[in-house]
Amino acid sequence: MKGYGLFFTCAIAILLIGCSDSVRSTHRSADILDQYKDSVEGYGIVALCDDGQRLDTAAVGVSHPGVDLTVNNRFCIGSCTKMFTAVIVLQLQQEGLLKIDGRAVDFLPSHPYIDSAITIRQLLDHSSGLGEMLDNGFLNEPFTNPHGDFSDPVLFAHIGPPAFPPGSRSSYCNSNYFLLSEIVERITDRSFEANLNERIIGPLGLKNTFPYHARTIPGLAHPILAGEDLHELPKMAGTLVSKGSGNMVSDVQDLNRFIRALLIDKTLLDEKSLAQMCSFDSTAKSSMGLGLFESEFAGRRLRGHTGRQVSYITYAFADQKTGESFVMINNNANDEIIDVAFERLVAVTTADPGQETR
Repeated sequence: MKGYGLFFTCAIAILLIGCSDSVRSTHRSADILDQYKDSVEGYGIVALCDDGQRLDTAAVGVSHPGVDLTVNNRFCIGSCTKMFTAVIVLQLQQEGLLKIDGRAVDFLPSHPYIDSAITIRQLLDHSSGLGEMLDNGFLNEPFTNPHGDFSDPVLFAHIGPPAFPPGSRSSYCNSNYFLLSEIVERITDRSFEANLNERIIGPLGLKNTFPYHARTIPGLAHPILAGEDLHELPKMAGTLVSKGSGNMVSDVQDLNRFIRALLIDKTLLDEKSLAQMCSFDSTAKSSMGLGLFESEFAGRRLRGHTGRQVSYITYAFADQKTGESFVMINNNANDEIIDVAFERLVAVTTADPGQETR
């Protein structure tokens, strides 16, 4: 009996070891980030991957000096905000309150550079030709002059001369999404923040997502730039300047819930609206839809958006063919690791999570 008992014990031990290795091999986020834990200094990176059956998350580095970063930290997600804005605009079209091929000027104050030919669709897909409102040093104005005037008239005044005729080509421009947030407010007679809460944050049950960026948000990972902690700088001016284009705060799990609701579960928009949003040039390595990009990572075509704001970098993408979603965020805009790390996270196949595609 003792021999059988020893055999049984060894067999169980081998089985457990095998199971343990199998589980570890599916911890894609941790496996990837662990490779960079000794290179991340003075900031941190969080990662998430979700195949619809299994969700795993990991974090390395610090939120700020002396405090480890966790997967529950919140970050400004920058231009990933544009996906939320586009969803609201398309929801308004579904409700019959606007037509995206209608004129933008019908909902905006008179402006010398907002051509009457510009459509709402052209704001959504960055083909309006409008000048970038954040050029000529205005991008840094919220930090150099945080108590300055950032009212709507001032922001409108920073939209410069057009770079090209409307609809002739595309060029990424934050002015487009500032104007879309203004259109949303004028049509609904409610603030853009209220629309985000009522149309997306509330219905999806997002607990760590905020329609603004503020240092008073609990658990906010500090923005670290060139080794300097910028957390105590007032954030209100930056929130006003980037309304609709880059002012939201979220965490990896909420952002994943949003991207899956939009592209995998398809609960935020009807079929027609989602098809309009996903109108991409399939021949381009990276192309713009309406508030979305279709981009190639590790030989796979994913849909979503990136964000760079203050001192944060965000990736939020989904593979509609496999049902997988990927989110990665850091708190250091000078980080050279996150681009490579995200590519490696995406390169792991669904069929064999322990192997990378070649």
